[in-house]
Amino acid sequence: MPALRRQKRSETFRLRLTDAEHEGLLALSARTGIRRSRLARKALRELITGNVDLLEREQHAVLELARQMRLIGVNLNQIARQLNRGEAPGRALVETVEQLALIYNEGEFTWRRLVAAARARTVPEHGRA
Repeated sequence: MPALRRQKRSETFRLRLTDAEHEGLLALSARTGIRRSRLARKALRELITGNVDLLEREQHAVLELARQMRLIGVNLNQIARQLNRGEAPGRALVETVEQLALIYNEGEFTWRRLVAAARARTVPEHGRA
């Protein structure tokens, strides 16, 4: 799997927090195992871009999901080629399409789960802003 690119961090930013905010950050860091600075950058990127900022393990899962989707596309192209040649769809072809549909549905479920998990990362007693 290709290495994920990291941008050079050249700027620093000092942030003052209330005791409750600091406790929440510490609790979230302890619960997730993610450094406080990474959590802060993640939150900023999500606010700036409006997108979910996936963690490294989630990014790898998305790359694997994309690989699986490409394989489905290859299989569908082969099936379309057979049908375009006028070959009648046999039982094996029907079974292959059914398997591809299952794999696709699993991939969609995985994607939704990843995004939901990323969006749900909050300290329960503090909630989302």
